Amino acid sequence: MHKLREFVPSANFLFTFEAAARRGSFTAAASELNVSQPAVSKAIRQLEDGLGFKLFRRNHYHLELTAEGKRLFQEVEKSFDHLHDIVSSMRRTSCEHRVKASFSASFLQLWLLPRLSDFYDLHPNITLSLEESAYDDFDLFANEIDVSARLGNGDWTDVQSWKLVPELIFPVAHPGYIAANGGEIGLDQIPDHRLLHFAEKNRLRYGWKDWLFTHGVSMTTSNHSVTFSDALSSLGAAALGHGIALGWTHLVLDYVLRGALQPVGNAKFSSGNDIFLVASRKRPLSAGGKAFVDWLLKRMGEDMARHPSLFDTSTKELPSLPMRS
Repeated sequence: MHKLREFVPSANFLFTFEAAARRGSFTAAASELNVSQPAVSKAIRQLEDGLGFKLFRRNHYHLELTAEGKRLFQEVEKSFDHLHDIVSSMRRTSCEHRVKASFSASFLQLWLLPRLSDFYDLHPNITLSLEESAYDDFDLFANEIDVSARLGNGDWTDVQSWKLVPELIFPVAHPGYIAANGGEIGLDQIPDHRLLHFAEKNRLRYGWKDWLFTHGVSMTTSNHSVTFSDALSSLGAAALGHGIALGWTHLVLDYVLRGALQPVGNAKFSSGNDIFLVASRKRPLSAGGKAFVDWLLKRMGEDMARHPSLFDTSTKELPSLPMRS
């Protein structure tokens, strides 16, 4: 037990005293502390009993601090201010090193997680909290999210944004599926195959009908098509040889490089939109948040620099890639 408790049985007495001395009124202090006026009077009386001297002179017209009360008030106020500064500094330091981010399940699983150990190594003091998001345009501030991603042209008033990667889409399938179907599947043959669709409840994304239309191919009604609830599942099914899925370049890059997926044909589609990292304008991005954004941009930039033709939006054809079956 601290020696001070010999004179001050409860720290709450000091908070009550500070409020009464600052406001010059037991009634005002009671209102501020959300207690009754008799409770304030009782706390001051108990504090005076413990200290062994009077803190206030009371009369019908006003409340005055005694000489001892004035000195104690000055010391209590300085101590409270000092503690407040220390705790505030500690809270800021803690917040600076804690980052809460939200991304789609496909981005988390297919791109971020395989690279995340690099971030841990570079920033061991930053704590990440990662969430899967089912929405694009949700309120980052209200949901206490530091960093997220959004598809569009970057023209948003509620967030600050950083361009991460262009939206480029092409069909993919397991090499075994392609080999079992003659080793090559032409663009006009794609509708006759098992197409792996996905339909997310709260996101609008290019689907098979859109992609084929941009390439002048009509969508046919296939009895073999399968629909999943998200892109992650459709790509996972494609990697298991279940059919052909639509792949976003940055999401399927690792699949393609290790030979789990292979482009079907060489046609790709650039939507003209980009995927941006976003942060709320209502809350300044912490040092940890800035470090995370910088790292995401750097790692995606490295992928794009290593495979420039895959991420090239000026052409409609994929490069010839050395595939492993």
